[in-house]
Amino acid sequence: MPLPAASYVPQTASHDGGRRRALLAWLVASGVAASGVGLIFLAPLLAAGGHGWAASFVYRAFAGLCHQQAERSFAIGGHALAVCARCTGIYAGFAACALVYPLVRGLRRTDAPARKWLALALLPTTVDFLLNFSGLWANTHASRALTGAVAGAGAAFFALPGLIELGRLAVRRAGRPSFIRGSSAGELSV
Repeated sequence: MPLPAASYVPQTASHDGGRRRALLAWLVASGVAASGVGLIFLAPLLAAGGHGWAASFVYRAFAGLCHQQAERSFAIGGHALAVCARCTGIYAGFAACALVYPLVRGLRRTDAPARKWLALALLPTTVDFLLNFSGLWANTHASRALTGAVAGAGAAFFALPGLIELGRLAVRRAGRPSFIRGSSAGELSV
């Protein structure tokens, strides 16, 4: 006996590919951020363990991102971290916020906060730098790292919405025929 139409279940169950892609984008972003922080701490451990070639590779990888001045860096086993104290704070703050981002904002929101929040996140680093530059305060590794962590945490709330939206866009574009991808409404690109 046939079932009523109300109980019909389509064979191709709909799924929220956008949600999956948003989750994947968040996982990749937080994984890359956490791995970067791990590499920052791995470099001096490799150097101290006699793996100079591997340590050198990690130090070179971060050389374009930080000045790597040893006197401004934390050290492990007599070897400086792969980045300075401020950059360590920035990367650690970004990674920490990336990991907890879904708990704070969820993965459905892809709007960035108001720019004033980024300015406020950068303010402690700016004040720390300016006070040291003016000679009114001698900043320390701890002050650099803490103010950097605030800046990195703030930056995460601006970078992650864009990355999550890119993940969602990949789903929307994957569902359209190839001759329509990359075109705006009403235009076809072949």
